[in-house]
Amino acid sequence: MTKIPKLPLNRLRLHLHLPPPSHHTISTFSSPSRFTPGHHPFLSLKGPCKSLTNQPILSLPKPRKNLQENPFLSQWKPCKNFEDHPILSLIKPCKNFKDLQMLHSHTITTGLIQDPFSASRIVGFCVVSNNLPYARNVFDRIESPDVFTYNTMIKGYSETHEPENAISLYFQMLLNSLPPNTFTFSLLIKACTLKCLLRDGKKIHSQILKHGFQSVPVIGNSLMGFYSMCENLVDVNLLFDQMHERDLISWNTLITSIGKRGDFESARRVFDAMPDRNLVSWAALIDAYVKGGHFLEALRLFCEMQKFGMEPDEVTVASVLCACANLGALNQGKWLHSYIDRSEMTINVVLGTALVDMYAKCGCIDIALKLFREMREKDIILWNAMIGGLAVNGYGKQALELFDQMRTLRVGPNERTFIGVLRACSHSGLVSQGRMHFHSMIRDYGINPRIEHYGCLADVLGRAGLLKEAEDVLNNMPMKPQASQLGALLAACKTHGNLEIAERIGQNLIELEPNDGGRYVLLSNIYAAANQWDKSQELRRKMRENGLKKDPGCSFIEWNGVVHEFLAGDIKHPQTTEIYAMLNELEVRLKSNGYLPHIREVLVDMDEEEKEITLSYHSEKLAIAFAFINMDPKTPIRIIKNLRVCIDCHIATKLISKIYNREIIVRDRNRFHHFIEGACSCADYW
Repeated sequence: MTKIPKLPLNRLRLHLHLPPPSHHTISTFSSPSRFTPGHHPFLSLKGPCKSLTNQPILSLPKPRKNLQENPFLSQWKPCKNFEDHPILSLIKPCKNFKDLQMLHSHTITTGLIQDPFSASRIVGFCVVSNNLPYARNVFDRIESPDVFTYNTMIKGYSETHEPENAISLYFQMLLNSLPPNTFTFSLLIKACTLKCLLRDGKKIHSQILKHGFQSVPVIGNSLMGFYSMCENLVDVNLLFDQMHERDLISWNTLITSIGKRGDFESARRVFDAMPDRNLVSWAALIDAYVKGGHFLEALRLFCEMQKFGMEPDEVTVASVLCACANLGALNQGKWLHSYIDRSEMTINVVLGTALVDMYAKCGCIDIALKLFREMREKDIILWNAMIGGLAVNGYGKQALELFDQMRTLRVGPNERTFIGVLRACSHSGLVSQGRMHFHSMIRDYGINPRIEHYGCLADVLGRAGLLKEAEDVLNNMPMKPQASQLGALLAACKTHGNLEIAERIGQNLIELEPNDGGRYVLLSNIYAAANQWDKSQELRRKMRENGLKKDPGCSFIEWNGVVHEFLAGDIKHPQTTEIYAMLNELEVRLKSNGYLPHIREVLVDMDEEEKEITLSYHSEKLAIAFAFINMDPKTPIRIIKNLRVCIDCHIATKLISKIYNREIIVRDRNRFHHFIEGACSCADYW
């Protein structure tokens, strides 16, 4: 803890740009015991300080005969209270902590420090300077600190990683019979919000009720924000319903709280019921749609917001960039990037991360890397975004190299980092590295694996054909496997033709998610591939009886500022006639270059011609045909698909890229596929 200076008077320096006092004055000040705090000679000084100087007191001229002749005192009229003291006027313009220590010494020698207002000015400067130990040392030496001084110290603790000290100080204040005020409770709620201290926050809430501050709007809003941060939506709604006065902050806090859970429908109802809206309201609603996975609607809302004359801020732009990233809406993302530059927004680590993530998820890994390297401030979230971006684009080795660079710079990895690292190993077939990093996470960094880490390790093994080892990972982990982990292993069983493990995993998966038609279809296809048609048809029959359907394949492509959506066999698009004519043309050209439809993908009881037609109308093929009609031949085609790319579409797209010399980038539910000159970046490992 920083110690309070106890300097002898001959080491003090006075920062007043005035004629220096006499030695008689100095000798008078050096005996503070001769004066009571309210009658010290310093208290007769009044007037503004015009500048600072560091002239030592020891170099002052010889004393005058009469104290009243001292020009230092002659310029000041007697001050009525401590607030008028010239020393206090010097605290605010202090340039550094050393100057503050010297002024603090003056308050000690003059007895001024015992005045609560004067002491609070010293404490306040220390708090603003982030020197809480010194501030607390000063505070603890004040004989009777008032509420203002307590609030100053509580404010300091509420803005640091020591919110518990703020709460402790509050109860000390109560023991000294000092009544809290609105400012006290606002700071305490902020302290609890900082680290989501739900238990302590509820204690403060009870104190608010006890002291009758529950009806103060700023307190109610702060409590709503606290419970929202702690993801306690029930109490947020309760507080909102009990409010006598609701302002715009109350409404915005409610919609933000609802939006955090991705409940965009409820968020929309609140938004529509608001008597007034501002940028925060729109940003909260857009974020609700983004978190709920409705990215296209989030973009539409963003356009609607602009029609109302709302200029997006950094928070809104970051949310919309997230929507662009998930839709692969590169042109929209580029427009936002240019908007950031035009508006001269500071690209802080939040915006920088959103931009890097957007470009990486749109397949522009070079631009993402350039932005990443230009960022001066790099936190772990930005590192994770770049590692994950390299991984999903198939640059597994580069992702691991970046991870090594991060460790060299002594940036500590977290749980999300290792998810990106393990995915890099999974998409690039780096099995030994995957095992090594999984064990290093536990051994070297003390990170306990979560279910996502076990799932990634099982995926590394499953893709490599090590299905039994992958199954053992899921069976032996300390938590029950989720549908996503079992589904990935079941897909690996289909790829490698392992019916035995597929049957076990598939039945468990159907029990876990009995209403997901996709699980039935996948297991049914595995049975069909093994020529066990009876079991395949039995699963299809159960689906029909239960009214289940598999989610249809859906592809998105952006053109001319609009995101176009295609379903398998879609006939709703305005250009449907032209699209199907282009599909037929592509099909003829493909077959003349040796393409044979991979009809084994269609594992249902129909003839080969019907299977070929079914494959022709997959959503990504419709999107490619749309691009051939509308886009410049030199423009890369970028498609986002909600499902894993099937083998037939993968073969066809490779051949299209070669025949037409087109760059085609497809992002499926797992990774990117960059098709160039008849080859894919995944090297047929996906």
